[in-house]
Amino acid sequence: MSEGVGEGVPPLDLTAGGVPPFARPLVDKITAARVYVGWDLTAGEWLRLDAMVKRSGVDMLAEHAVTLAARQRVSSARYFLRAWQSLPPAPTAGTVPAAPVAGPGADVIPLDRNQPRKGRAAQSADYLAAALAAMEAQQ
Repeated sequence: MSEGVGEGVPPLDLTAGGVPPFARPLVDKITAARVYVGWDLTAGEWLRLDAMVKRSGVDMLAEHAVTLAARQRVSSARYFLRAWQSLPPAPTAGTVPAAPVAGPGADVIPLDRNQPRKGRAAQSADYLAAALAAMEAQQ
């Protein structure tokens, strides 16, 4: 190994049953959901997982893992690593979630049924007439 490689990176602490302390909350959440997988990851995979936890958060990773495990039998946490890479970053603190849409068409602005609908040509003619009237008023 060349000089300087790995400097500033603490050695991986696997004292908690083979799981580093940063991953313990994730492992506990997944296990609490009755998803039992092996956590026999390599040092490089633990480092990747650490970055994913920092980016997306324990809750998002655990929820995704439980969803995946419900679809098919999973025996190793290594299976989740690829799926976790595609997750978005966790929202920043203080971000308010968007209000849920209440049914089909709820995100559509309703038309005022009392107003006649005009095509683009009619709208343009109205704008031109208003502009000409404004010019005449200035003269």
